[in-house]
Amino acid sequence: MSRRLLLVPICVLLSGCAASDATTRADQARLDVMVSQPFVGEAVEEPARRVAFQKSDDLPATRGTVTVVLADGPAADPAGEARRQAARGMRKLRGGGWTVYATVCLPPRESGDPDPPAEGAWDAWSFAAHAYKIVDGVSYFAVAQGLGQLPGDVEMTIEMRAPSSHEPVTDLFPDRPPALPAGRNCVESGDLPSKKLADGPPVVMGESGREPSGNVR
Repeated sequence: MSRRLLLVPICVLLSGCAASDATTRADQARLDVMVSQPFVGEAVEEPARRVAFQKSDDLPATRGTVTVVLADGPAADPAGEARRQAARGMRKLRGGGWTVYATVCLPPRESGDPDPPAEGAWDAWSFAAHAYKIVDGVSYFAVAQGLGQLPGDVEMTIEMRAPSSHEPVTDLFPDRPPALPAGRNCVESGDLPSKKLADGPPVVMGESGREPSGNVR
């Protein structure tokens, strides 16, 4: 794809880039957990990764991130293929022990629309699934997303996030959102959406801690 548009914002450094002296061994260990997920080995390009860090006590901690591209290429049916790829991402997450608890499906925000919807990607179908996994008391978040860009490119990514070791708690999903039943959500069933469709709670682990936009909500 010529551009990458995600339902939740990302900011990652390419593999090998240094983050900050405020990165700890625990942060590196959490990055290693994400990199060790089975589907990472299926990436079609080098995964992007960032170790969690905190530059100063006056700034929120930046969480660790790994983004894996599992499909990227032309498609005759970008909407249908993006949806199929998102469903594929859901299966990979479930197969790796992740709990898929929410989906969000959005039609394109078309260029030139005088009254565009508030959400969605420009000129692209968006299908996403949110998941979490608890490893050694640390909660990890993932979003699998299929993007069908008009006129005909499709990309599927799985982005994972982990809390920083500078945050006061390691488990950001204490309420444990229940798993969505397989096949009963807007990614895996039904017609293509004409407006936003969502299943499950709107719970997202943001990129940063200690600020409203970055907290699990």
